[in-house]
Order: sequence, then structure tokens, then C-alpha cells
Amino acid sequence: MAYDPDDNPDDRFHFEIWSGPTEALKATNPSVSYCENHNADFDYGLAALDFKLSALALMERQREDCHLSNWTAPVLHMIRQTLELTLKSLIETVGWKVGAKAGKVRFKHDLRDLWKQGRDWLVENGYPIDNDVRLAATDGIVENMHAIDPTGDLFRFGTSSRKAFGRNRSSDRVGYRQDQLFEEFEQACEFLDHWCGVVMREIIQAEQGWEKDPFFDREDYPKIKSD
Repeated sequence: MAYDPDDNPDDRFHFEIWSGPTEALKATNPSVSYCENHNADFDYGLAALDFKLSALALMERQREDCHLSNWTAPVLHMIRQTLELTLKSLIETVGWKVGAKAGKVRFKHDLRDLWKQGRDWLVENGYPIDNDVRLAATDGIVENMHAIDPTGDLFRFGTSSRKAFGRNRSSDRVGYRQDQLFEEFEQACEFLDHWCGVVMREIIQAEQGWEKDPFFDREDYPKIKSD
């Protein structure tokens, strides 16, 4: 059975898990479809994990052939996207803790502003992030990636709306120190995952009525100076 391109795409590409596939979906059998599976809403933390796993896999492949330049834009895009989603996850988690929505981060790509929101809140509320040795790497990579790609379009599209040296930036003009960048990225991910986890575990601890979290040690991070 053939279907006209003007048919409802919901019929041809959408799948409702409880009612099953439509006749149009079964007939067209597309390689990609959208399924309503009635799971909980996807959050920034889950998205950040997915991109981080992909970024780490691509970085590992890049390490095997450090002179392969074709992947400059994909590698840097995956790194930047992971950082953006992780920063949004931190802000979203803070919002859950204080009872506020994280609407200010939706569709925003300004890494420096996202990090300022999260960093300022952690500092103002007494979280000892300045004693975490990974803070310097986190500050550095956020500032660096923001300076090179402030709008998040350079590595995604290969060209950017922003200019440098009088013309639009392009990804083929970007260079990076592989070992340094990858190390900063890994440290930043560990840092952000830990402190976002601290806030999330505080939410869980309060909900469970625990005097102390039996499953998470907030002090388990590399410190600049011991207490």
C-alpha cells in the first residue's frame, strides 16, 4: 500500500506503544520513527550522559590516530554539546532543589552564562567547589570553548554566524592541543557530575528523611587542601 507524501506524518513515522503501529507505519516501515512510550520526561542529565559517552568514544578513536584532522568539528562539537547539557543539568537540578523552573536555560547556548549561573549558586550556598582540584580545568575549558564558539554553531555546522579576522569563523581554522583538551574535558565532566550529584543526593536525602546519605559520599573528590 502506497502513501502520498502529503499524508499525516504522524501516521507514517509515529508509534504509540500501547495502541501499536498504524497501518501507514507498517506499510512504510521507516528506518527512524518516533515512539510515545510513556516514560518520564527526558532531562538534561540523561542527554548529557548520552553525549558524554559518544564524546569519550570518539576521543578514544582520535587518540589512536592523533593526526586525523577530519574529525576536528565532530570531536569539538561532541565536547561542547556535552558541556552545555551538563551545565544545564546542574541548573535544572538546582531548580528542583529550590523549587524553581530551569526555563532560563532552554535554547541557550552561552556556556559562560550557564556556568556562571551554576557556579555562583554553588559558591553562594556554601559548596566548597574552590577546594576541588578540577575546578581550574572546568573554568578553563568553559571559557575557552565559549571564546571559540560562543553561539554553539561553529562545530555543529562547520561555519558560524560569528566572525574572526574579518570573516565568518569556520571549523577548518580551529586547532586544539589534543592531550590538554581531552584531559580538561574529562576533569570538567567529573567535576560537574560530582557537584550536580551532591545537589541531587541532597534532594533524595531530604525526601527519604535520612540523617546521612548511606549511598553517596559528597566529600569523595580530589581536594586542593585536606580538611
